[in-house]
Amino acid sequence: MKVLNSKGGNFIKGLAADGLFAAEAKEDISPELEKLKALENIEPELLQRARDREEEERDLRVLDAYNRFENGLQDILSNPESGLMELQAGDAQSAVFEVNDYFTEEGGRLRDTLPDDECRTRFMDILESRCKTAVDAVARHQSQEYQNWKEITAAATIDSVLKAVNLSPDAVSLMHGERLLEGAILRLYRGSNPELLQLRLLTAKQAMYAGALETIGIKDSVTALIMCESWKDQLGEGHYGRLHEMLEPLARNQHMKQEFYSLRDMEDDQLEAELEDLKDAEMRRELREMIKADRQLRERALQDGNKERVNLACRILFKRFVEGVLSTEDILDSDLDAEMRSMWLRVFSRKGEKGRDESLIKVLQALINDDLSEEHHIYAAIPDGLGEADASMLATLFMLKDNPESRLMVNCLRDIGERCETVCGDLRDQAAAIRDFLQRVAVLVSKGESFSVTKVRNEVLADHFGKAEVKKEQPETKAFDMPVEPEPVNRITDEDGVDELEAAEDVEADLLSKKNDEE
Repeated sequence: MKVLNSKGGNFIKGLAADGLFAAEAKEDISPELEKLKALENIEPELLQRARDREEEERDLRVLDAYNRFENGLQDILSNPESGLMELQAGDAQSAVFEVNDYFTEEGGRLRDTLPDDECRTRFMDILESRCKTAVDAVARHQSQEYQNWKEITAAATIDSVLKAVNLSPDAVSLMHGERLLEGAILRLYRGSNPELLQLRLLTAKQAMYAGALETIGIKDSVTALIMCESWKDQLGEGHYGRLHEMLEPLARNQHMKQEFYSLRDMEDDQLEAELEDLKDAEMRRELREMIKADRQLRERALQDGNKERVNLACRILFKRFVEGVLSTEDILDSDLDAEMRSMWLRVFSRKGEKGRDESLIKVLQALINDDLSEEHHIYAAIPDGLGEADASMLATLFMLKDNPESRLMVNCLRDIGERCETVCGDLRDQAAAIRDFLQRVAVLVSKGESFSVTKVRNEVLADHFGKAEVKKEQPETKAFDMPVEPEPVNRITDEDGVDELEAAEDVEADLLSKKNDEE
């Protein structure tokens, strides 16, 4: 008997497929049963039992072989790593053939292990039915994976086309993209609804052109807006409306920038003529404001640059003046104007002269009152009697004017001046205190240590004006809501060793303590 591969499974040639017990329609007696029937005096019941026992054994052998076959089939179908029902996309497209091969090979091998033709017939009848169900399940899985494979491949192709066009949105890329989209959609879906395929192809092409236009708009929105108008049919109404709305303000801004850079350096008459040629009145107005603001900014930057150039040149000349190496050639080569060079020649002639206290106090007062706008104004006071050491300290203080600590030092210098006027009014004492204060601050700054400017001021006041008689400021009674008896005049002596400001703070602390006790 020959095993064949047919549509329904494996059959024995020449035998009908009527189920597991199809052979019972025609009695098939084994030689052993024939011998038993030949014996005399055998009861019919015993003979029937022998016949049933023989049929049961055949069924057991058939079912045992089938169970082994089914175990192998389940492993082929459902193995987590290599099962046919676990395969995806292109890997699943040979699943039906592999199932048929298993039925042919493994089914034929197990059939040959059965003892007689009757067992083999029953075994192949079962495999025929099982093959139909197995092939049907695998075929459905293979078909679904084929559709998934086709959808994923088509989507990936469309995505790759869009990315390629977005990266280089030129005519060659667009033509290549169109051909590739046609191949991915029309060729992969042969036999589908033509209208549906054309709609899908049109949608993909519109997305491709829209992506290309967005990429162009990032670099050149004016060109992108022009192309948007020419690609209206390729984009479709949806993409065209969205892109036109997005690109129009960007193109207007880019156009305005181009006009601004072409007009900013024109003369007024030519500028007005060019502006009048613009049809957009709002753009014309904005351009006027932009050009006006730009000219003001550039003029201010030029002025600031000139001021910084003058201050830098003066700083260099002053450094050489302090070092004693300044020469008339340096002044002539300084790139300063004639008036500034004349001023520095007067400074040059003052080398070695002692500074006057009146000049120091005068320049310091101007610095305190913010009457000095440029650093070189300090150097200009040297011919009027400002000492070079005083000028160096005041220039350093001026350069720190935007620093919060600088304003605190200016306030301390003001306090020193007021204290001097209150105590004695001697300009020499005031100038000495000022120089002492600035020198102490300079030393502390050079050490890089943190320090209190107020403490330095108090020490200078104590050292220079500590022996004088001053009246303490009386605390206001309204601030504490209680009557305060006037304090007698305190006289500060060397034995006291206390600054009048510290004494006033002690009085305020006592009053606050009394108020807290009453509350």
